[in-house]
Amino acid sequence: MATALVAEGIVRAPEVREPHERDVTGRPEAWRQLHDRIREANAEIFFAAQTEPRFAGMGTTLVVAWFYDNHLTVAHLGDSRCYRLRDGILECLTKDHSLLQEQLDNGIITRVGARRSNLRHLVTRAMGVEAQVDPEIQEFSVMSGDVYLLCSDGLSDMVEDSVIETALKGPHMSAADAADSLIRLANDLGGRDNVSVVVVAVRGEFPARKGWWHKLLPRFAKD
Repeated sequence: MATALVAEGIVRAPEVREPHERDVTGRPEAWRQLHDRIREANAEIFFAAQTEPRFAGMGTTLVVAWFYDNHLTVAHLGDSRCYRLRDGILECLTKDHSLLQEQLDNGIITRVGARRSNLRHLVTRAMGVEAQVDPEIQEFSVMSGDVYLLCSDGLSDMVEDSVIETALKGPHMSAADAADSLIRLANDLGGRDNVSVVVVAVRGEFPARKGWWHKLLPRFAKD
């Protein structure tokens, strides 16, 4: 429901503004669209969970990425993550909304201890659990050669970041092959949870398309 509702909401959104256009706060339109569509989807999931006995208590984590004008806006809830491989270095762009992450931030537990903690699946934000939800949304610049990985905790809990980095660096490997390889790794290491993986390889620049007025500017300047 989450993926379908968010995707459909973005596709149906009125094309009044392009995703790269910014409001008075400097935020891109993509930020507002993701914020509103996620809140709408959350409301529908929450309503279904409250009214249908078979859906009682359901919820989900979420990570979604929108690429536009050589930029990327990422929204997430819970412990689904977005990673970026740039110049051979893997970086997690999102921070888990979880009790374990709060303990890490406060120095209560080390990263080594976190790998063995029983609190790894206690998230502090999720879709469908409450009537209102507050997704964390960030914007990043994108460079040609970047590789982006979106995944559920079924991958990050089973596979160390260093191993993920090595898998994404595989020579002559397509994005689809990299995704399949990561899923196999998670399953080979125990596969204790569902594994959702999306890999995006950026092959070149993708500047925003220009409106009709941009085509007239050179002529006006010449005149």
